[in-house]
Amino acid sequence: MSESQSNEQLVLGRECGRCTVCCKVPKIDVPELKKLAGVLCEHCVEGGGCRIYANRPPVCKGWYCGWRRMRSLGDEWRPDRCGILIDIVGRGEGIPDGYPKAGLKFDIVGSPQVLAWAPLVSFIGAEIERGMAVFLGVPAPVGYERRKILLNDIMADAVTSHDRGLMIQRLVRAFELALSEARKERTAFH
Repeated sequence: MSESQSNEQLVLGRECGRCTVCCKVPKIDVPELKKLAGVLCEHCVEGGGCRIYANRPPVCKGWYCGWRRMRSLGDEWRPDRCGILIDIVGRGEGIPDGYPKAGLKFDIVGSPQVLAWAPLVSFIGAEIERGMAVFLGVPAPVGYERRKILLNDIMADAVTSHDRGLMIQRLVRAFELALSEARKERTAFH
């Protein structure tokens, strides 16, 4: 995607400000930029932004978080404020057959207490009801890939019954399952 195509999808007037969550959370492994997951990019000043913004690599120019792209999200959804980095994922990123070609991933980058945040629970429930593939991303040790888990089946009955308490329980359980998988993976490599 070209920078101009990517910019057409942005919410007018919404800027990153001091948020640098996307400069730290994901792993980036392209020829022009190598960065471990959970490590601040060498070009970033935390809370200050990119020192090479005008000349940043294409991988950075073409990527924006869900908050920058989704009009329905208010300022409280900026990743450094809410502790959640929303990513729009495509078919090649683990979306099972039977779902639309794009889905959402909610990376928990702050306290897991955000799993009980009413706006998050409502948003995830609404997307699952719409039939979108919805993933929960969880922290991993520095340098390891973040784990993600498909929420649709795990939360289906809670979403259908509109039981907020049960939805929170299922989110917490999914978070714990993904953390457990991340720990197993880390142990297997040591």
